Amino acid sequence: MRGQVLAAILGSFLKVFTAVIAMPIPVGLYYGESLIALTGFLYGSLASLILGLSLTRLGDYEEPSVGEAIVSTVMGWTLAIILGAIPFLVEIGLTNAIFESTAGLTTTGISMFLEPQALNQSLLFWRALMQWVGGLGVLTFFIAVIRESGGISRKLFSAETHKTDPGSIRPSLKKSIIELWKVYIFITGFMIASYSLLGMSFFNALAHSFSAISTGGFSTTGASIGAFGQNIQIITILFMFLGGVNFVLLYKVLNMDFSIRENSEFRLYTKIFLLFSGLILLDLSSSGFSLRYIQESLFQSAAIISSTGYGTMSIMSLSVFLQFMLIGLMFIGGSLGSTSGGLKTFRLKALIELTRTRLRAYSLPDTAINEVKIDGEILDDSTLRTISVL
Repeated sequence: MRGQVLAAILGSFLKVFTAVIAMPIPVGLYYGESLIALTGFLYGSLASLILGLSLTRLGDYEEPSVGEAIVSTVMGWTLAIILGAIPFLVEIGLTNAIFESTAGLTTTGISMFLEPQALNQSLLFWRALMQWVGGLGVLTFFIAVIRESGGISRKLFSAETHKTDPGSIRPSLKKSIIELWKVYIFITGFMIASYSLLGMSFFNALAHSFSAISTGGFSTTGASIGAFGQNIQIITILFMFLGGVNFVLLYKVLNMDFSIRENSEFRLYTKIFLLFSGLILLDLSSSGFSLRYIQESLFQSAAIISSTGYGTMSIMSLSVFLQFMLIGLMFIGGSLGSTSGGLKTFRLKALIELTRTRLRAYSLPDTAINEVKIDGEILDDSTLRTISVL
């Protein structure tokens, strides 16, 4: 493990993260917040800049090994969490601040603020921004540290996107990542415009768009999306669903390539979403049907499979059996290459195909070729072992 390589990578990352921490400052000034209220952002950005410059000075960049890339990623996000917690210290203690920062950057969405509407606009913006950056967080890290698309970098990137080779976007990995960020920004802009047209204030539209596309789930109100109108809740279903789709596939759709229809992971993701929507609808309709239940079932299914966590109703109102089923849905999550959490639908698909292959082997001669295939691609033993371990 070469310390100078780690220092160079972390230094580059923290210099970029400095700008991220400083972004809420002009937001706070626009809404008339005092400099005292913004000291957390000033201290956080200053600490990130000083640490970043110091590490860059000590470092010497070379192509990292797999171990160095993984360690630098873990260390980078650990530092980002600590630095990102500093602005929260004006409202809550250190432990809770680190918890909130972790929930934001990892897009977990569990919050220490029961009534976020009581917070300053700068902190509300910071919570949303953390999730937006964290949504494509690994790509943020890559864009900060990759000089050119070396073999190690491509392997690490492909480990997450897998079925949709980044080379299908641009030959250069760095250019591919930039293109994915363009898609991310475009969809975010579309969400902001949609929310605004449906009656949200621009600030709320911005904050909820950041949280929806990143599948983070932070809201500006304690009632979450339930505090807004029905039309906003309906379009949020689409936004959460898109957050669980592989962004390379979304890139292709925006470029008029509709091969997404043939992608087995997307088809399985859609089927699971519709299946659980139906199960929730049946459960809600056990004592009488209402058109409102269709919206509620689609919303809860999208919120859970994408790991967004927005809420319009209490899951505790569902049957105990279905609650356990929904916990299983949380484990599955969205697609590879998306902002959602969970095991990912592709890995579930691979496990299903592996099971079928093993069962089929009992009826085939020993000399028969019996391989696991998804969309015509043979999954090697190394990939299958990794999926099985996960």
